[in-house]
Amino acid sequence: MMIQRLLETERKLVTFGSRRLNHTLPPKMKAWQARSFNGIDSVQMEETRVPQLTSSNEVLVKVHAASVNPLDVAMLDGYGRNVIDVLRRLQYFPHNKERFPMILGRDFSGEVVGVGHGVKEFRFGDEVWGATLAGRQGSHAEYITVPACIENVCTLPTLQIAKKPKTKSHLESAALPYAALTAWAGIRSVGNLSRYTTQNKRCLVLGASGGVGSFAVQLLRAWNGSVTATCSAGAVEMVSKLGADTVVDYTAPDFEAQLLHGPRFDFILDCVGTHQGLSPTKLLHKGRLSTYVTVVSPVLKNTDNMGIFSGMAVSAYQALQVTVQELADGRSARWAFFCPNGCALKEITELVDLGKVTPYVSSTFPFLEVPAAYHKMKEGHARGKIVISVIEQEPPVQKH
Repeated sequence: MMIQRLLETERKLVTFGSRRLNHTLPPKMKAWQARSFNGIDSVQMEETRVPQLTSSNEVLVKVHAASVNPLDVAMLDGYGRNVIDVLRRLQYFPHNKERFPMILGRDFSGEVVGVGHGVKEFRFGDEVWGATLAGRQGSHAEYITVPACIENVCTLPTLQIAKKPKTKSHLESAALPYAALTAWAGIRSVGNLSRYTTQNKRCLVLGASGGVGSFAVQLLRAWNGSVTATCSAGAVEMVSKLGADTVVDYTAPDFEAQLLHGPRFDFILDCVGTHQGLSPTKLLHKGRLSTYVTVVSPVLKNTDNMGIFSGMAVSAYQALQVTVQELADGRSARWAFFCPNGCALKEITELVDLGKVTPYVSSTFPFLEVPAAYHKMKEGHARGKIVISVIEQEPPVQKH
């Protein structure tokens, strides 16, 4: 009878998600939650239940550090709500069946404290980093559940984490995943550039001082591209240190002339989305299927303003219009979106540990001051990333 009970207990441990059951885990955790779309003032620190593993492909991560992205602040005002609601109704987010309470934060670095029985790649105690889709519970909390690769099969949505870089702290690591994967989507997934095809390509990064742009500059240089980058005057030195061959101050009176009078580009990544008088696609080579990719598409804004069906229809028309117009000149214009990608994170981990890519942290906030971090993000013109130290023992990051 005793042996039967032990076997039954072991079966439950495996079934409910941990090879080493989390007897030491508290039932509650602290999290920053919003219960309305009323901006930063709607966010409060509350005690809530530690999330449970609901699928065999999930892991539970104790968050050591997280970062703040522009999306976090925008979501507090309802940005993307209609698309997220549709995905929620389709049961794409098993942990979040209602809009509220909403926990923000897309990327994180931490320690695995629970493992679904179908997960083979991660074990209790592994240090991991990752980024989750908007709509899932966010990382501005002490614990987060995320899908992990099952038996090394990388299919959405089971690929939202990877082993974190060994050469970086949790605070430094938390600065990269969301921005890096957004840039990766634009450069690799949509732009079709790789370590094998980027060499000697002339690449332009518009808005190179933010999280996405700063990673893009480093990735393109690591792949031996020739990189021109734009930023404000105060960020020129920073972007130069990231590896850009040429840096153009977009506040300079001759900004457009500097770009228009120079050689044309093979690839442009637009991290800004708004350009006064300048049409970025005109900076591309004609007739060589050179590519312009923007990570600032109108899809979520359109669906917020017009509803799902009208917003999607208008977005599809806009995409078709731009595509046809540019193809006539032998150029390509495309939209890119953040996509969780554990396989890409593995490659990025290697680049970080080789010293070819490094996180750029602009400021660090303790977990108790998350609203202050949101206000800092809302000010705009951030250089690098704003990170949050969830575990106070984390050593501070040297500010750049």
